[in-house]
Amino acid sequence: MGDLEQFSAITLEQMQTSERYFPMAWVLWEDEHYRELRTDCKVLYSMMKNRLELSAKNGWVDELGRVYIEFSNAEIQRYFNCSKPTAIKIKKDLSDYGLIYELSQFSNADGQLANRIYIGNVMTYDAEKYKQERIERQERAFQKRVEKRQNRPRKNNLPDASKIYNGLVNNVDPNYKDSSKTEYSKNNSSRKVATNSEELAQPTEPNSQSFKENFVNYIPPKYYSLLQVIADRYNGKFCQIDIFTGDSQNYSLTHRQKMKIGQYLAEEYITSHEVIDMIERIPYDCEHPLAYLMRMLENLKEERRLEAKIIAHRQAELKYIKNKR
Repeated sequence: MGDLEQFSAITLEQMQTSERYFPMAWVLWEDEHYRELRTDCKVLYSMMKNRLELSAKNGWVDELGRVYIEFSNAEIQRYFNCSKPTAIKIKKDLSDYGLIYELSQFSNADGQLANRIYIGNVMTYDAEKYKQERIERQERAFQKRVEKRQNRPRKNNLPDASKIYNGLVNNVDPNYKDSSKTEYSKNNSSRKVATNSEELAQPTEPNSQSFKENFVNYIPPKYYSLLQVIADRYNGKFCQIDIFTGDSQNYSLTHRQKMKIGQYLAEEYITSHEVIDMIERIPYDCEHPLAYLMRMLENLKEERRLEAKIIAHRQAELKYIKNKR
């Protein structure tokens, strides 16, 4: 994979003046009625529906006020890089679902003309219905996760300190060796348990180096509102349901994890906007997003510290040259 520097990413300005595009109806993907309809059929229907506006401007309206379009097999073959039989099959599938109606045309003067294609309406979008379906998928995904945890081999590295729980993990702070002795034990966390995860630091001795690294310094209250904004952005991205697969993920930040992020803000090496920007750059399918974020924060902090050292060194050199003169 190449460098981001060489990647032609869409900028904010280009979002406003980008190329033409056409919308697609979500109902084609969400409703059970269209579940078996092929994706290329859904895309072609959207392309055809988008052409209605041009047909209306050209006056392609029949005596009953129905707008029609012309969309040749050659166009479908070009757009979808397919054979003519495949193009005909795509249109037939749309016709079987009542999404298009094709009418042959013939003229004594010109012979066979391009067929008229009328566009049918999709089913009414039922927001409450799809919301209930999403909830049911969420419940199934949750049960799947519970079963997966129940079947996972148990392994405790510390007695009464690091345990694998079935279902949601309650009263456990994965970043502290003994959650029963912290005032934040009431926070719920449903992070994945991974033996070798960088996010689950588990010291073997109370005075070990890893325990010292886990210690959270005092964070001034003025940063609390910023940390809440950061947590909301993080939780909103990594606590969600995939509408296509029904899989769920819940990587909500605990209080201690927020405070660890707050250390970087308090040290003034990093701003809250930069933290949010880092969260946006973390892949959605990242198995350990917190470890990913903490590594990014630490790398940026080291860069800023190095920059500060270089600036201080240059200032010292300039001061030395000035005094020598």
